[in-house]
Formats: sequence, structure tokens, C-alpha cells
Amino acid sequence: MKVSKALFSTGEPAYAVDHSGVIVSWNPAAEQAFGYKEREAVGQQCWELLAGQDLFGNQYCCSGCPLQEMAFRHKSVKSSKIVFRTAANELKQFSVTTLVIYDGPGEELMVHLCRPECEVGEGCTTMNCAGQPTSNQERGNLTDREKEVLDLLSQGQSTQEMASTMCISTATVRNHTQHIIHKLNVHSRAAAVNLGQKLGLI
Repeated sequence: MKVSKALFSTGEPAYAVDHSGVIVSWNPAAEQAFGYKEREAVGQQCWELLAGQDLFGNQYCCSGCPLQEMAFRHKSVKSSKIVFRTAANELKQFSVTTLVIYDGPGEELMVHLCRPECEVGEGCTTMNCAGQPTSNQERGNLTDREKEVLDLLSQGQSTQEMASTMCISTATVRNHTQHIIHKLNVHSRAAAVNLGQKLGLI
């Protein structure tokens, strides 16, 4: 399989999953970083094996993963900081870059390149090893007004409906929405709502 050869060419821990989230390739660096041998990892659901969380401890990897849906719709996915569980039941923080390999319609594979950052200990779930706030930590810094807009977005309200509900102009609603999308580092309203729910902002 071409993707297996590609993963073996990098020294970074890397694995690939299919449309159902099943791990189909697992490189030697992943074996070392996560503690699972290739035979133990391949064929497993990625979220069941690694139980990925965001830096707030919220479940990040799951069935119907929003990042997977974005990737398989040919939309770019930005790097994320994720905490994975190892075979030794330890939590390790990684900066994860996602890319998609297209072998044909319906044959896409999503590759995760995982750069280790630190083992999660005291304070490490919200700070990186240098002690600086992480980008995911900043994701929770919405204003009260922005949280209100996010909540209305989750209810399916249109821009006009939100403007009426909040007694503000549609332009102001659009500004709030753009700020939310920027702060949450996502690409759409739907993705903002999905992540907002995971982060407990809604």
C-alpha cells in the first residue's frame, strides 16, 4: 500500500485511518511514541485506541470526527494540539497535522502526523512544555457576547434572527461570528458550534 511506504519515510509518529476511523497504517515512530505495536493498532478504531482529548480534557476523537469529515470533503484542516493515551495508560500531548491521500473516489485515507510535545502532568494539560498558553487554551477566550452568538448559532438561528434576538445589527452579528470562527480556529459556523460544544462553551 502506497500510504504505508509514505508513513515509513517520516521519523514523526504517523498513522492513517479510513472513512470509518479504522487505523490502516501505523509507522515505527508511532509504535515508539504510543507504545502499541503495528499489529495491535491496525484494525482498531483510532478514537478507541488513543482516546484523544483536547487540552481541556474534553473528548476530541470520536465517531463522526468533525476533522475527518472536513478532510474527506477536501477542506483543509489546521494543526491541533491533542492529548493521546498511550499503551502504558499515560497521557502525552502532540501537535497533530492532518493530510488526506486520495487513491480514488471513496478511497481517501486521512493521515495524522503527530509531533510529541510533552507528557501530561501538573499544569501540562493547559500549558505547553515551555509554560506558554497553547492555541487550544486560547480557544476558550470568547467574550460573553460571542458565547451568546455561538449559542444562537447552535439553535440554528439565521443572522437576521440573531440580530433581532440580540437587538443588534446584522453587520454586528457577522462580526461576532467571524471573531468566533477565528478564535476557535475553524472554517465554518457548523464547525464552530461543534467545537464549542466539545469545549463546553455552549
